[in-house]
Amino acid sequence: MVGILFISACSNELNTPTPVATENVPTFNVQIPDKALLKNYLVVNLETEPNTTCELTYIAPKGQKLHMIETADKNGICEWRWKLEESDGRGHGRLIFTINGVSETHFIDIRPGF
Repeated sequence: MVGILFISACSNELNTPTPVATENVPTFNVQIPDKALLKNYLVVNLETEPNTTCELTYIAPKGQKLHMIETADKNGICEWRWKLEESDGRGHGRLIFTINGVSETHFIDIRPGF
């Protein structure tokens, strides 16, 4: 026998949303290519406030992790550059950018050639 259970909660009280302060939430303006080639360098950058500590965790298609930390220059740019090795594998890589504990994830297609 298959059954469906519906659960709902009702209240006569009107809940007012609590305002959330956004002044300390970092903004992410990342620049990454749509795809990258094995045995070539990948360059990605993030624009934020000058002197901000920026972290990037790259997770290769085969699961290896590379964790890098940069400080934004006077123009607010954090830039990373590294070589994609064949051992990284091809497929979807993950780029996790973190500023002040707030992260944003992007994916990149890692290919053996165009």
